[in-house]
Amino acid sequence: LGGFLSRVFGGVPPPPPVAAAAANTPTHIGDIGTMVKPRKAPIKIEPKVFFANERTFLAWMHLSVTLAGASIAIMAFAEDQNPISQLYGVLLLPVAIAFIVYSMYQYSRRAYMIRNRHPGPYEDTVGPAILGIMLMISIVAQFALKLYSVAGAGI
Repeated sequence: LGGFLSRVFGGVPPPPPVAAAAANTPTHIGDIGTMVKPRKAPIKIEPKVFFANERTFLAWMHLSVTLAGASIAIMAFAEDQNPISQLYGVLLLPVAIAFIVYSMYQYSRRAYMIRNRHPGPYEDTVGPAILGIMLMISIVAQFALKLYSVAGAGI
């Protein structure tokens, strides 16, 4: 775990690939069999790229803190006699934590790629879809718990 964190946050390059696997596949950009053309001119990284990465990170953190705050508020204002009402907030808290972990991971990954002038891809299409599905499942579970508690009360 320490090696992973030092590579992500410290900017240490990953270890070289295994020699047996590297013998059959090209490992450098521009080798025969690769689709990426090597750049002749140095890549200039403008500060706005770093700021855009940080702005995206802050937007994800804003959403994460909002979800966590809603979860804690639901647990704080829930009825003490009914343990099902406490579950509303408990169901939302892991989703908020997943949003926080995802945003920290993406920010550090993109910052590493920008610092090392990696050509990309910088976008992630799978992560937001998974987080959206998690949030949807959490809301559906809260709705089902509410229906269960109303049906159990006999109203």
